[in-house]
Amino acid sequence: MSRHDVIVVGAGPAGATAAANLARRGHDVMLLDRATFPRDKTCGDGIPPGTVGILNDLGMRDALEQADFYPIHGIRIGSPAGRSWETAFRSRDEGADFYVAPRREFDALIQSHAVRCGARFEQAQVSGVLMDDGCARGVVATIGGREQHIEAPLVIGADGATSAVARALGRPRPEARSRGVALRAYVQGVETIPHRVEFHFERGLLPGYGWVFPMGPDRANVGVVLRADRFKAQKRSLRECFDEYLGGKALAGRLTSSAEVSDIATWQLPYAAPHDGRRSFDGALLVGDAAGLVDALTGEGIHHALVSATIAADVAHDALASGNTGAEQLSRYDRRCEAELGGLIRRSWRLQRFVARWPIVLETLFITARAGGGFVQSFINRVSTDFVAEG
Repeated sequence: MSRHDVIVVGAGPAGATAAANLARRGHDVMLLDRATFPRDKTCGDGIPPGTVGILNDLGMRDALEQADFYPIHGIRIGSPAGRSWETAFRSRDEGADFYVAPRREFDALIQSHAVRCGARFEQAQVSGVLMDDGCARGVVATIGGREQHIEAPLVIGADGATSAVARALGRPRPEARSRGVALRAYVQGVETIPHRVEFHFERGLLPGYGWVFPMGPDRANVGVVLRADRFKAQKRSLRECFDEYLGGKALAGRLTSSAEVSDIATWQLPYAAPHDGRRSFDGALLVGDAAGLVDALTGEGIHHALVSATIAADVAHDALASGNTGAEQLSRYDRRCEAELGGLIRRSWRLQRFVARWPIVLETLFITARAGGGFVQSFINRVSTDFVAEG
């Protein structure tokens, strides 16, 4: 049995950010993940400016600039009838740009940074949380084929949408209308819009959409996302939804005759809903997807994941310094998440419901904006900013 100050379960962006932050402050951090790095993570591969800014503050500016990820300078949003709105954007923070970055490379960059900061990393399968009178006191993990009990006064669950830590703590699985399902593929032989990401609100996907995230002049991350209850009602497979989008009007004439589709993968998105229950517990915190913090409008999760991880590290540091990791002390985490993310969560939740109920109004907004409606143009620009997560 080993003992540490903090155990972080999950070494993706949220977990690695929390681990790096705490290790830099001198804490003994055990970082666990069931995979070795680098490893793939199914995603649209968009890394928004708000995320980059947090990583810059964590000491990763040089590493990100040297990584040579594909830069993004604008956005196109398409309506159900094929109308489009394009806008350029500039980050509010110097050096915090929007990138398209394969998650295999991006996640490994943060994980290795956490290790350099002093976190100890182990490949491990976490199967449960050690509890003492209702308080988390460590985890049960299999490392090198041997089950071990690893103890710590604080556990941070960052193990994704199917989080073992969240289940052990009793956080309920979100209902279908509070979840998304998505399919991603890499397409070689597609004409992209240079340095612009695309979101297309196709009728069969609403309130979800199809996306094209360029990785070069003829290669892109392409996919679709649907709300889980709408997807079930359609009685189509995700692959059928994707194939229809790929062959539809949004990409008409943009695929070469020799276009290749590869690395098809699906995943779940636990949407963030207003008043979505607690994410802090006695001796434990949940961050990122494990805390259900995926944006309900855009399906983007990395920005909220890193914001929550940064808050969790701050709260954990203070709790450890005081020797008190009880529920009341850690409840500061919920309050700070509400203060920093609550407004975005509520706005995205309302807009997603709006698009689902009145798709004709969405079309009207595009018509009005293209005709020069100033207020509507400002509204769509605000939505565009949401799509690039605090750009």
